[in-house]
Amino acid sequence: MNLSIWLNVALVMTLGCAVASLRYLVDDRSVRVVCWGITFRKIALTDIVNISTDAPFWNEHWCNTFWPFGRIVCLRRRTGLFRNFIITPKNRDEFIRDLRQRLGQIA
Repeated sequence: MNLSIWLNVALVMTLGCAVASLRYLVDDRSVRVVCWGITFRKIALTDIVNISTDAPFWNEHWCNTFWPFGRIVCLRRRTGLFRNFIITPKNRDEFIRDLRQRLGQIA
C-alpha cells in the first residue's frame, strides 16, 4: 500500500483515540476538558449561567463520543464568542447534579 494511505489511517485512529479519551472534570473553580492528563479547555464556574440538555445550533463542541445523543450537556456562559458549550459526560445526570451542587456553593 501507499505510504500516504497508512499515514491517513494512523491519523484517523489517533484522532479517534483522542476523542474517546476526553474527560470532563469539575473542581471548585471550573469545568475542565482533559485529554491524556492535559487540560485543553476550562470554563470558570462563575461564568456558567445555565445548564441544560439541549443542543443549540451555535455552540462549541467537546464531545467524547461519535454518538452523543442522550449524553449532551449544554453549559450556557456569560462571555465568549460561543456561549453554548457542549460536552458529553458518560453519566449526564450525575454530572449535572455535581455541577449544580458546586454552583450552589459559589452563589
